[in-house]
Amino acid sequence: MSDTHVRDLPQIESAFQPILSLAHGIPVGYEALLRARHDGASCAPEAAFSVARRLGRYGEYERACALHHVRRFDTFAAADSVLFINLHPDVLVDPEHGPGLAQDILTTGVSPSRIVIEILEAQQETTAVLADAVARLREHGFLIALDDFGAGLTNLGRVWDLCPDVVKLDRELICKAASSYRNSRSLLRLVDLLHDIGTFIVVEGVETKEQALLSVDCDADFAQGYYFARPSVDVEQVDASLPSPRVLAGRLATGRRLRRVADLEELEPYRRAFGRMKEAFCQGDDMAACAAHFLPLDWALRVFVLDEHGVQVGENIESDRYAQWHRTTFPLLERRLGANWSKRAYFRNSLVHSGQIVVSDPYMSSSSTNLCVTLSVHVRTGGRAYVLCADVLFEGLSQLLQ
Repeated sequence: MSDTHVRDLPQIESAFQPILSLAHGIPVGYEALLRARHDGASCAPEAAFSVARRLGRYGEYERACALHHVRRFDTFAAADSVLFINLHPDVLVDPEHGPGLAQDILTTGVSPSRIVIEILEAQQETTAVLADAVARLREHGFLIALDDFGAGLTNLGRVWDLCPDVVKLDRELICKAASSYRNSRSLLRLVDLLHDIGTFIVVEGVETKEQALLSVDCDADFAQGYYFARPSVDVEQVDASLPSPRVLAGRLATGRRLRRVADLEELEPYRRAFGRMKEAFCQGDDMAACAAHFLPLDWALRVFVLDEHGVQVGENIESDRYAQWHRTTFPLLERRLGANWSKRAYFRNSLVHSGQIVVSDPYMSSSSTNLCVTLSVHVRTGGRAYVLCADVLFEGLSQLLQ
């Protein structure tokens, strides 16, 4: 198959954008991007593929693009560099073009272990058919990536079904994560979840230093975007534009970092107040008097007590300043007395660190419709063991972290 000129279809040229290893500060490889011309003028990739679809030759054109990308890559890439190629699921599952695509690439002599087939975000009616196509690509030795996770159909179910080697996070995720501490923590949790599944993570669309720092703090493996380098048909120009590993490491070692909630300076007044509440509780003061040490703080929500089995003893004592947060979605959840919270992390961690104040990660409170952080401590008083707890409204606390 001639890849550069496919009769009646847009002319093919390849641009390359590096994908950097954040641990090494150098490219792990490149993503190939189509730069097409049609009727003597430059043509956007979407328009070029639209021409191919209109002529009923989409699969043929995708194969020609992939072949051209691999051949160009082979002319400049180091032996340890990999190439990411975008491919539509329709082509991969096609009985002619799916196998044909694999054979086209194999003819180039580039090891399939250096080729990452990046499955584009697109409707695919039968996941099992796509999974079979992915399995055949793996038999040849190709790596698999899912593009645009977090947008449209590329969700956790598709990750479980296809078991990709790499997941590329949609660019909107890093933009929104950089806009608030709460969002950035959610991105951290997402990266942890995907790592647990067993996949590498690429953060796409990194355009600012803050986004680059956040990518590092979330423990992403790779990053891609204009902050590092723009795509170009001139690979030497792309590589020359990259900062040196030492300079990049210096940039990413400075600036605001994503801190653990337990380490936040903004939480220190709540720790001190909770410590006074703990002392009052152990001295035998009633809960209303104990709560008075904590609830006057700006974002203090409530205090409550659990027994040694995690069962709530008595009702919550609520702050009177946040009535809008006291509404529960389900009426049954108004019954706090006797509820069992033994599976909550704040209860389990307080038992492990008996006598020490522990701070939970933000979580959805079932007592009200909000995220909260719980301070807790396991104590003994009056011959019995208790876990003393106090909630902080995370929506309020996080405003201090912008």
